[in-house]
Amino acid sequence: MAILENPWFVTIIGAIPSTILLGTFKKCWEYIKISKRATLQKGLSLQVSRCKVNIKVGRIQDITTFDRSAAVILPANTTFIDDCITDSNSALGAYFMKHFPSKISNLGEVIKGCLNESERLPDDQGEYPPGTSIILPSPYDSPVNIILTASTIRKKGEGIVAEPSNISKCIEEVFKLTSDKKIRKLYLPIIGSGHGGLDLYDALVFLILDIKHSSNKFYHIKEIDIPIREEDTKKLKNIYRLQYLMLIKQEYDGGI
Repeated sequence: MAILENPWFVTIIGAIPSTILLGTFKKCWEYIKISKRATLQKGLSLQVSRCKVNIKVGRIQDITTFDRSAAVILPANTTFIDDCITDSNSALGAYFMKHFPSKISNLGEVIKGCLNESERLPDDQGEYPPGTSIILPSPYDSPVNIILTASTIRKKGEGIVAEPSNISKCIEEVFKLTSDKKIRKLYLPIIGSGHGGLDLYDALVFLILDIKHSSNKFYHIKEIDIPIREEDTKKLKNIYRLQYLMLIKQEYDGGI
């Protein structure tokens, strides 16, 4: 405790405005409360700009809402020719194998038609720009709208990979695509963290920041649910830090 008796230390502390000390104390107290209560099992909610983001344990394929103002976002690669469609370990495959097992064989033609209608053109290798997004028509629009978004790229010698910039383009395109479709809520997996290879926590942080950016440009999306698979919760054991960072930024930016 000798430092408390040091006159220089006392002088420095005395020079700090009481408002700063009070603010620091409040932040520390909030941090303690958050670290005790924020768990994925209970669910974690963040106010990100104009959008409420709910992060909780769940599986994208278990979403059964009949809300026509909602959409499920499923990642694809930039060719939209995806082996993941029959892979139950991917968000895309898990969803279609559960809800449309008898219609998977027709999906390729449906996707091709949607891409043609979007007037997006592939390059010479048959790849569309990262972020390219389409809304699937009937019968794939029940019980909820489905949006495919190109979040990963096939790279020669590397396989399927994702970059943080891909996430940004996907979120911006999804917000833009839904702006005139009366869609108000999204169900969104952590894109890029599966076969794309991004670290799960990093991908989640990128996702939150990109939601913030797009929510400042487009006002129609009011709520986003991000389901986390039970087996992935250990990778996000310090997720409460994300809530704390949101709190700090809200304080100094005047609202996130």
